[in-house]
Amino acid sequence: MAATTVSRTAVLHYGAPERRAAMLEKLGGQDTLRKAVDIFYEKQLSDPALKAFFEGANIQILKWHQFNLMSIAFTAVPEQLDVAALIMAKHQRLFDEGLSEEHFDIVIKHFRDTLRELDVDDSLTEEAVAVVMPLRQFFAQGAADAKIRQQDIRWRQHAAKVAAIAVIGFVAAGVWRRHHKTN
Repeated sequence: MAATTVSRTAVLHYGAPERRAAMLEKLGGQDTLRKAVDIFYEKQLSDPALKAFFEGANIQILKWHQFNLMSIAFTAVPEQLDVAALIMAKHQRLFDEGLSEEHFDIVIKHFRDTLRELDVDDSLTEEAVAVVMPLRQFFAQGAADAKIRQQDIRWRQHAAKVAAIAVIGFVAAGVWRRHHKTN
């Protein structure tokens, strides 16, 4: 089992709910957020470094989740929502496929570019990026945990091969002894 050193507290947002609601309005409200999600996914789906992580995914459902996540991020995250655990659980397969903090950085670039494309002021864009940047640590931890899982799998495979060789050697030695006893 992989050791997880990252705090499991929700870190998606900061500040008072009124401030976050005001930020969503400054971004242009929910209509702009819907456009942002569409543009954001277009950028990610056309990025060679990210495209493989979306294979087989229902993009409409992902967009719906992204819209809800961004709506929450810019308004209020329920206290009982453990964002870290959610990210780790929902992305484990992707971490095992190589998703890391480097991909998170690419996604953040697309997020910035999306907001700029929608003519969101640079200072507000950076404020929005600052809201989601604390999530990077969970992508780094998820990638580290995946490496530990992969090392464990390789170790088990190696141990199984060594055990099989030992069994074959033991059986061969027994056959050899029986053969030489009878001759």
